[in-house]
Amino acid sequence: MIKVSVITTLYNYSNYIEECIKSFLDQNFKSSEMIIIDDASQDNPYRIIKDYESNRVKYIRLNKNRGYSYAKNIGIKSCNSEILVMIDADDMLTSNSLKIRYEKLLEGYDFVHGPCLDMKAKRPLVRNRLWDLWLQKNTWKNVHAQGVMLKKKIHRKIGLYDEALRCKSDREFFARVFNHDFKVGIVNKDVAFYRRHLKQMHRSKEKMKINSKLQKTVLKIIEKRKKDLSGLEKLK
Repeated sequence: MIKVSVITTLYNYSNYIEECIKSFLDQNFKSSEMIIIDDASQDNPYRIIKDYESNRVKYIRLNKNRGYSYAKNIGIKSCNSEILVMIDADDMLTSNSLKIRYEKLLEGYDFVHGPCLDMKAKRPLVRNRLWDLWLQKNTWKNVHAQGVMLKKKIHRKIGLYDEALRCKSDREFFARVFNHDFKVGIVNKDVAFYRRHLKQMHRSKEKMKINSKLQKTVLKIIEKRKKDLSGLEKLK
């Protein structure tokens, strides 16, 4: 029985995806599956992924680049469990990542969050600064996407990721979770490795040019959706 589904969106990260897959297969929690959604990558990641395909590692390729929100939603709809984890293709899980979050979720939480370790070339691993901010303020603004495990019922109640947002859809979704009174728990053990590099989506020139405007737009959407969830697709 599959208890946890790990969803990985992938776009032109063929040089990282093998490490990500191995970190999943090395988990000490085997009642799990990994769904890799390839958002029409141009660097042929399947040449690597094919060696790992199995009943636990599944690959879906989109025929057109639709953005990570769309790809995540495809993964959510395609998975076989009621509990979800998102891990980006350039990041990795710690060895006990799924088990410690799953056990915490069973205590009655809907959404569990744990700290992530920054990976930076030639530097020691340190906890991502979002974790310190989370401990201080405990708000959606400081949730690290790689540190989350949640129940699928959240997507049934407040909707899937907003596919109109090609950036910051994680932020907007986490705001919905916090604004609609789901029970949030934390674990103190590190659950993921977060890789920093120049090809990250949020570091792109296009993103940097529109970042300020996009931030204002997302904040308006967040405020509206405190009361009005119309227009969002909900998981059936």
